[in-house]
Amino acid sequence: MRDRDFTYFERMYEFAKRVERRIAEVSLCTFLEDEDIQDLILYAIGQIGENANAISEEERDRHHDILWNALIGIRNRVFHSYGDIDMRIVYEAAKEHTPKLIAQLQPIIGGK
Repeated sequence: MRDRDFTYFERMYEFAKRVERRIAEVSLCTFLEDEDIQDLILYAIGQIGENANAISEEERDRHHDILWNALIGIRNRVFHSYGDIDMRIVYEAAKEHTPKLIAQLQPIIGGK
């Protein structure tokens, strides 16, 4: 794996861990009422997608179990359609899908 790709995988992992830590104890109701938490989660999710978008096609093919299109798609929504984002979907993605992504990334970056 090229160093550049490894760096992007590491960044994805770090931002996913941030999401996991911040959303762990937050209820949907609290999330929907707290714009600061929303902003933090949106930024981190956007960064995950930004780094996913930078990973080479070769590495994406090698790790086909990762939902690349979904990660990049949510990045596009976050960075280009901020006003049209359904925060319930963001919350669900953060709560439900982030732990799976972390589990997929851990072996790639060496179980960090």
